[in-house]
Amino acid sequence: MIFDDLRNLEEYKVVPEEVLTFIHGLTAATPDGRYEITDRIYANIESYITKGETEAVLESHRKYIDLQFLLHGMERIDYINTDGLEMRGNYNPEKDIVFYKKTKAELGSLYLNGRNFAVFFPHDAHAPQITTFSLQENVKKVVVKIMVDYL
Repeated sequence: MIFDDLRNLEEYKVVPEEVLTFIHGLTAATPDGRYEITDRIYANIESYITKGETEAVLESHRKYIDLQFLLHGMERIDYINTDGLEMRGNYNPEKDIVFYKKTKAELGSLYLNGRNFAVFFPHDAHAPQITTFSLQENVKKVVVKIMVDYL
């Protein structure tokens, strides 16, 4: 996992030039939807209201790396390595997602606030969209999906 200031995004080799070009063109007014960046990279932009911690579900992906940041609002994301986690259902290859049962292991937390970003690799389970400081908030999030074998 990577968590850093958006100003440092260009320093990471995991972020292709095409992604940087796409990101530099975004504003808070960019419409929600799916954006094809290349044949192996796309982005989803979604607006939603953050949810309580008990509603959050750990997930991970096998084919894609997630680069996540906010255009508006603030949210918490909990994370943990997938080692030892028990799957909740089967891996869905069409949606490239697997969910995990609640764990008693201690989770890390990070806070996206519009000035930072997080990168989640296939071994990084993450539970996004969590309220910060018990306050639900409208957020607008960008998730860039970079195919693992692209790098």
